[in-house]
Amino acid sequence: MITSTESAILLFESLTDTEKGRVLGRVCHYLTVVARAVCTEGTPEQQRENLIAINEIQHKALGQMLAYQSGRKDRYSDRAVFLALVDLAKKADLLGYLQRALAKALEGGWGSLSS
Repeated sequence: MITSTESAILLFESLTDTEKGRVLGRVCHYLTVVARAVCTEGTPEQQRENLIAINEIQHKALGQMLAYQSGRKDRYSDRAVFLALVDLAKKADLLGYLQRALAKALEGGWGSLSS
């Protein structure tokens, strides 16, 4: 069970690049579902801001996922990308959604990371 940001980072860092890519892909997939929810909550301006924030989180996560898949070494460190995603989610008041997505992805809630 993931109990803190630090424990989640340590777990993420322990994965292979292939597994890290899968985690980030699963997080992005979950966030597509979140986008469906936040686009109906609050004022039109809040909806727009939330969708932009989700898009930015997905952009950063997918960029890192592609770097893992292609074996690029000129990429963010695992810790840096993880903390950047958390920071983006905090600023947009979407941290709970990201935490659930990361926990589910890291704990294998969508099946094995190795397959």
